[in-house]
Amino acid sequence: KQWYQRRVAITAGRDRNTLPIKYPLKEVVLVDANPTTLADAQALESYIVSELNVKKLTVSSDKKKYDVKLTAKPNHMILGKRLKKDFKPVSAAIAKLTDAQLTEMKESGKREILGHTIGFDEMHVGYEVNSESGSYAAASMHNVLVLLDLSTDQEMMDEGLAREVINRIQKLRKSAKLVPTDKISIFYAIDSKKKDNEDMSRAMRNYQDFIETGVKSPFLGEPAQENVIISEEVEVKGSRFQLTLCGDVKKSSSGPVVQWPQGRPSGKYFTVNYNDSSREILLQPNGNQLSAIRLEREVKAMYGLFGRTVILSFNGSAVKCTTRDLTFLDGGIVTVITA
Repeated sequence: KQWYQRRVAITAGRDRNTLPIKYPLKEVVLVDANPTTLADAQALESYIVSELNVKKLTVSSDKKKYDVKLTAKPNHMILGKRLKKDFKPVSAAIAKLTDAQLTEMKESGKREILGHTIGFDEMHVGYEVNSESGSYAAASMHNVLVLLDLSTDQEMMDEGLAREVINRIQKLRKSAKLVPTDKISIFYAIDSKKKDNEDMSRAMRNYQDFIETGVKSPFLGEPAQENVIISEEVEVKGSRFQLTLCGDVKKSSSGPVVQWPQGRPSGKYFTVNYNDSSREILLQPNGNQLSAIRLEREVKAMYGLFGRTVILSFNGSAVKCTTRDLTFLDGGIVTVITA
């Protein structure tokens, strides 16, 4: 129940500050005087940061450290009906109650105000953070206090944009009536020169692996191939781009990855090993020189490694992704290492 209340409080805090769950929070601070409650929260840390898209969880029993104070307003419906003409002065007195007075009232459950006994539950009580205390915003639910660090940086905003892209892809999959086991490739086209597209274009490049992990499919910034299933222009935060889902494209013998039932290829080739599997790859498919970037993409496609960090090792050294001429691999063996 306590975790549910904290989850609701964090979600409410996001909503109030227009920060959707797709965009990560730098930090969430859970404040409670009960050490058992704080220990329980720490035990759930991995779940909390994942479920609520938070980079860091902090627990504390000292709300003064974060310059947080209780504030109160009268419940007009309850007190207005009960106090009648005395409601206005009592309401003004409630608004002037200090953090210490409200804390004492919270513990006792009531307080005498201008000759009337006012119950703690007859007020709307919340928390407020001093504006000079940084970027924290307070959120509460049923006396549960959480502080949300609302400060953002470019990396966090880009991650949020990448999550938006994942969301649009999933919606396209649903529109096309695809099931999770359907193998597809996703292609995108965006005019990166347009000012409105600068942030999205950067997020797509920098978070390509993140997006591929989220959709469990290759995500490629190049013209769509054959077997188009669905294509649609989408908009995210003012940026417009084209998303195209294509069916699993089988590679022909003219592509870089080739299997030969009998004998060996006549052209230059090398072998790629991953776990217990070996495949031969042409160095000059269709007469074009194979680059390290294209090789990495082919390896991910062969072994379903999209979204994972891949290292291509040759003679004990990593093949640099900037390498355009791979003729030195001729006749050799490349080992695939995943992180």
